Amino acid sequence: MKKRTYYGCLAIILVAMIVGLGFGFTLGNLVIPVIVVACAVGAIWLCHTKVTDVMTDDLESAISGRAALKALEVTVVIAAIVFAITTGFYFNGSRGIGMHGFENGSMLVHANQVYSSGQIAYDKTYFIADPANLSFDDVLSLNLMFTESNHVREFPLAFGVGLGSIVVLLVGLYAAFSYYYTKRYEE
Repeated sequence: MKKRTYYGCLAIILVAMIVGLGFGFTLGNLVIPVIVVACAVGAIWLCHTKVTDVMTDDLESAISGRAALKALEVTVVIAAIVFAITTGFYFNGSRGIGMHGFENGSMLVHANQVYSSGQIAYDKTYFIADPANLSFDDVLSLNLMFTESNHVREFPLAFGVGLGSIVVLLVGLYAAFSYYYTKRYEE
C-alpha cells in the first residue's frame, strides 16, 4: 500500500471511529466505545504493516517528535485550566434546601445550586399538599429533586477530576518515556 492510500485509510478509520463512538454513547452502552477503539487501533496497526513506501526519515521523525511534544504541551495546559475551572465551580458554589409551611398544613420544599458568581444552576420546588400522609409519588419526587440537585454540582467536579487525572497520566508517561529513551540512546 502507498503512503497516500495509508492516509486515506486513516481518514476512513477516524470517521468510522467517530460514528461508532457516537452510536455507543447515544445508546448509553459503554462496551461499544471500547470495542470501537480497540478495532480502530487494530485497523491502524494492520494498515501500517501493509505500507510499502518509506514512512519516515530523520526529518519526518524530528517533525513528528516536535509536533507530538507541542500537542502534549497544549493538551496538558488546556486540561489543567479546565480542571481548575471545573473544580472551582464545585468548591465555590453553594447549595440550598428549604421548606415553607402554610397555615393549611401543606409545605413547599425547595432545592437549588448556586455558582460563586450568583448564577443559579439548579432551582426546583415541590409542593406537598398533606405532609402527614406522604404518597410514594411525593417521596419519589423529593428524592429525584435532591438527586438532580447533587448531579448539577457533582458533574463539573467529576469532569475536572477526570481531566486532572489525564494531565497527571500524560505528564507521568512523558517523564517515563523521556527517561527510558534518554537512557537507551545515551549508551
